[in-house]
Amino acid sequence: MSLGDRLGRLLFIVPYVAHRDGVPLEELAEKLGVAPRQIEADLDLLSMVGRPPLTPDHLVDLYVEDDVVYVELDQNLSRPLSLTHDEARALVLAAKLVGDLGGVGEQLDRIVARLVEHLNPVDAQRVLDSSKRIRLASAGDDTASIQPVAQLREALEAHCEVQIDYYSVSSDRQKTYRLRPLAVLSHTGVEYLVALDVGAELQEKIFRTDRMGTVEILAEEFEPPDALELEKFRTPTLYFGADGITAEVRFAPAVARIVRERFADKQVEVGPDGAVTVRLSTSSPAWLARWVLPFGTDAEILAPAAQRESLGQLCREAAAAYGRD
Repeated sequence: MSLGDRLGRLLFIVPYVAHRDGVPLEELAEKLGVAPRQIEADLDLLSMVGRPPLTPDHLVDLYVEDDVVYVELDQNLSRPLSLTHDEARALVLAAKLVGDLGGVGEQLDRIVARLVEHLNPVDAQRVLDSSKRIRLASAGDDTASIQPVAQLREALEAHCEVQIDYYSVSSDRQKTYRLRPLAVLSHTGVEYLVALDVGAELQEKIFRTDRMGTVEILAEEFEPPDALELEKFRTPTLYFGADGITAEVRFAPAVARIVRERFADKQVEVGPDGAVTVRLSTSSPAWLARWVLPFGTDAEILAPAAQRESLGQLCREAAAAYGRD
């Protein structure tokens, strides 16, 4: 199954289900020509789609009840979009690059044609020219030389240091790291780099490859350690390193159902009043604060105390800012 096939299904499922107020899982699988378990896997992926900052109220809410698929759009996604010309060009070009979209592209093609009609002649011609020069690479294409993972593996074999541009969730900004790569691991569908941070006294750190920008292989070589202990990475939840924290967050009964759908039973404790307490691990205090804030007074960080105080300080600063003339 190609990348284009799956992308086609992902683009098709949300609008198709949303306009029908629920679709039987078997019907959706038959229409798309795949097994129901593949649709369920697609729904798991789509449940992580939304608008930045990707907090729960900004995500597409997909779920299955009694073998019927439902979708609830974020209120900001449910109204018609007003696209800029740049956004329209990007959308049209993305649709053209994936070809027939796994056999369900006719509906999207009609939408794309309407978008092109509203582009000015210059923009329309740019889209046509770009779609001829650019295409979506499949897994079998010889494009490894431009992929971060391929560059990292090349550096691993040569024992060369690398410099990467990396989005750090913990600080919510992009940083540049100089690293000594030790291994590339795959965990729950995501590849990670284990490396020694040259700028932090060779501390062992882990980096998601999908958050990397530019990867540059440097001329400096290094002697790798005699052995790398990989057992600590073979856990259901990926190793978070020395900065990892375990947090407890309490959610009011009003949002308990939404929260329970996103966590395993072992992570959730249900109280007698219907409220739920969630225990989760994260390496990012900034992410934890951004995740909790949209719930307003329906969420409360119970532990650790430092994270509770950090969130409280953010709230105090926001209150002070809104209190100004």
